[in-house]
Amino acid sequence: QTQAQAQLTNLDIDPFLKMFEVEGVQGHSSIAGLVSVSGPLRAPRQMQGEAQISQLSVSLGGVPLKSEGPLHAQLRNGNLHLDPLHITGDDTDLRAQGDAGILEERHPMNFQAQGSINMKLLQTLRSDVDSSGQVTFTMNAGGTFKNPALTGQVKLSNVAMSVESFPNGLSQLNGTLQFTQDRLQVQSLTGTTGGGQVNVTGYITYQQGIYADLTATGKDIRIRYPAGISSMIDTKLRLQGTQSAFMLSGNVQLTRFTINPNLDFASFNRVSAISAAPPDPNAFSNRVRLNIHITSSPDLDFQNSYAKLAGDVDLRIRGTVAQPSVLGRITITEGSATFAGTKYELQHGEIFFSNPVRIEPVIDIDATTHVEDYDITIGVHGTPSNLTPTFRSEPPLTQQDIFSLLAMGRTQEEQQIYSQQAQQAGVNTTADAILGGALNATLSSRIQKLFGGGSVKIDPSWVGSLGNSTARITVSQQVSKNATLTYATNINSTAQQLIQAEVNVTPTVSILAVRDESGVFSLLFKVHRRYR
Repeated sequence: QTQAQAQLTNLDIDPFLKMFEVEGVQGHSSIAGLVSVSGPLRAPRQMQGEAQISQLSVSLGGVPLKSEGPLHAQLRNGNLHLDPLHITGDDTDLRAQGDAGILEERHPMNFQAQGSINMKLLQTLRSDVDSSGQVTFTMNAGGTFKNPALTGQVKLSNVAMSVESFPNGLSQLNGTLQFTQDRLQVQSLTGTTGGGQVNVTGYITYQQGIYADLTATGKDIRIRYPAGISSMIDTKLRLQGTQSAFMLSGNVQLTRFTINPNLDFASFNRVSAISAAPPDPNAFSNRVRLNIHITSSPDLDFQNSYAKLAGDVDLRIRGTVAQPSVLGRITITEGSATFAGTKYELQHGEIFFSNPVRIEPVIDIDATTHVEDYDITIGVHGTPSNLTPTFRSEPPLTQQDIFSLLAMGRTQEEQQIYSQQAQQAGVNTTADAILGGALNATLSSRIQKLFGGGSVKIDPSWVGSLGNSTARITVSQQVSKNATLTYATNINSTAQQLIQAEVNVTPTVSILAVRDESGVFSLLFKVHRRYR
């Protein structure tokens, strides 16, 4: 038999939170009152108790809460009786009263609660969550603690919520949820994420544990992840299962895809090379399995200041939220890219995802370009951590000549002759190459942003056929899929202008009309044929 009594004066809960290592909850309080218990310790259901709290003031996560009037509760035979309680705070007003069996599961309940809650209180439970808005509710609980019978309603008003580890948050969340027996039914729930609308339907039941069946439908949702990549999607996802085993499944359609020109692709290689620690098996993210199908819309095109691509996406995300895996492929059907004034046409492009353990793409891309009288093919093959570039040309050139042709526009032999001419003209070819590359990158990007295409190439000290050095500007614009117009002029002599139009009749036949710097007009027919 036990009789115990505790007198409370300005009690602060913060030391107790630290002592019991309660993570994610930070708070202070000022509690005054009297608590007493009596009865046999070996039989808790026979214990009697009473709490008379004259002062209750709590601050959770910077949100102050206090009781309006005293708090009185009694414990009799496993049943807790609560006299009317009124708690107030910033945008928070709670009222509760009734009886609930806390030690006897079969004891009938008769409990009522109503009021409004400031969603900032959620931040006290999770430090990585940023939340705001207001939730109002009315709830009546009958039945037993094991099999409750709930009636009432929950209303969300302008609720916003974001988690640090997720690229998108929810805002302007408004809706109504209805309590019916052991079910919380979503009558209407809409919100905004990534600039798009989200609509949620479904229910959550509480009977021998929590079971959820929720469906979210979204349209025109923008996702900026990873950094430098922006996607727009339409989606329909379903979350189903118990609190120990959820399944997130559904379809995602990719409608738009853009990449920042300043994106550092090498950073992805560094991240993939780092072996992450295995997730906590008890973490919630490890209990949510994934089965999401990602496809692309028929009119999906990718375009930035460097490249234009079109293709198909067919991926399947499996695994868990903690350890996802990607299976499937990305097929690039057509595309072009411009670097340093040289245009590359995609011939073949596929990215495979076949590793069921980790996200590891296998890249298989081939692109061609035409420089001078040479057709150059560049291939990129392998995984991001082990990429193998290949270079070949028609007519055949050494790899060093291909590099020289792509960087300087001339083979090594032609570059040697040009360097001799430049030295006679008093020109520093190395400094001019560096300066020209910087100018080309800057101006080409600005020209494409202004006019939607085209490229500009600047040679600060171009040595012409007369042996004199002058600055030269070359502007190239693809006027159609098979036609390209090129204009070049010397800064010091406007009479020395090059105008060239090239039309690709077939993949192997092209017509070239040229008016060169000397004012001579010519018409060239080019036929490309490969013999094996």
